Amino acid sequence: MPKKNREINPGGVNGTGKGVVNTNSKDFIGLRKAILEHAKNQSDQDRIRYDLISLKFQMESYIKEEQPPNIINAGEFLRKHLKAVKVKNKDFAKFIEIEESNLSSILRGRRKINTDLAFKLGELFNTNPNLWLLIQSKNELMGLASARKINHKKYKLEDLLKKVS
Repeated sequence: MPKKNREINPGGVNGTGKGVVNTNSKDFIGLRKAILEHAKNQSDQDRIRYDLISLKFQMESYIKEEQPPNIINAGEFLRKHLKAVKVKNKDFAKFIEIEESNLSSILRGRRKINTDLAFKLGELFNTNPNLWLLIQSKNELMGLASARKINHKKYKLEDLLKKVS
């Protein structure tokens, strides 16, 4: 007689992302209450640290996503960082020694983050400077591909080698 597999967490989330969570259950409401209570007792420094970690994960997830539903420019991520640390744009621009108008253009996605700024952001927010530049490059490539509607599949190494030989 074959051994029957038993379901450890029937109908619940078990790390696979499958299952249903009843947000009206006593357990879930109790968990939510405990999390909110814990959050109230966090210091501002802890809250900032956790918010920055969350943003770092969001940026990394965005980079890994093949076709994100929305393009998020690096400036938008910077805006979220400034909001998390509760620093005004004017004060931030002065601190990192750039014109406030340049910062504003970066936040709006009208101006690119250069390598110098990427290093400053990496130091300030404990992120890899490449992360900022990767977001920017990813967005540029997605924009170029959609604007030009280029058929990239027509570029094959075999065809190149045939033409040059």
